[in-house]
Amino acid sequence: MKKHLLFGGLITVILLISGCSFLYEDTSESSQSEAVIDVSTAEEAWEITDFVAVNQDGEDVTNESLEGEWWLTKTIFTRCPTVCMVMTPNMAELQQALEEEEVDVRIVSFTVDPEFDTPERLKDYGEAYGANFETWDFLTGYTFEDINTLTLDSLKAPLQKIPEQNDIMHPTRFYLVNPDGQIVRMYSGESSFDLDVTVDDIKSVVNQ
Repeated sequence: MKKHLLFGGLITVILLISGCSFLYEDTSESSQSEAVIDVSTAEEAWEITDFVAVNQDGEDVTNESLEGEWWLTKTIFTRCPTVCMVMTPNMAELQQALEEEEVDVRIVSFTVDPEFDTPERLKDYGEAYGANFETWDFLTGYTFEDINTLTLDSLKAPLQKIPEQNDIMHPTRFYLVNPDGQIVRMYSGESSFDLDVTVDDIKSVVNQ
């Protein structure tokens, strides 16, 4: 996998010690709002690195199988005690809104707790939030080291286990990936999530 890239002040990653969260501070003039960060103007393409996983139905999903599609991605885990309980409902709301607007975008959620999160647990988790599995994959089937490398190289943030709290600190952004496997947008997935702004921006990017 590719080495961690620095994007000349495009973003600064600030680690929060309060559990299960990262805050991304945007320093780019191209940011449309707090809810949207445009990373398509980075000097080097911000690419999703290679991965092999299985979804909630035990089906193989890889970066190659997603080529040619627009997709949104985020990190979660089923026993997350904090931000996932906000992020996943927000993504479920976003999925429904995109379907209503007939925007063809898949959703891919990577668990950061693969040893615990089996396909069966992920299916129960998705069902609890009303996910439409036709266009939403919940992925596992790799090691913690694999997903830590993926988030570091692809999402520009490391994971951190906090055993005493049964917690794992992980990114809270939603990332829009283009058909070439490059991340072109980041969206607030937690407290600053704005459904209308996010839907409008995704529509404009996908349909341009």
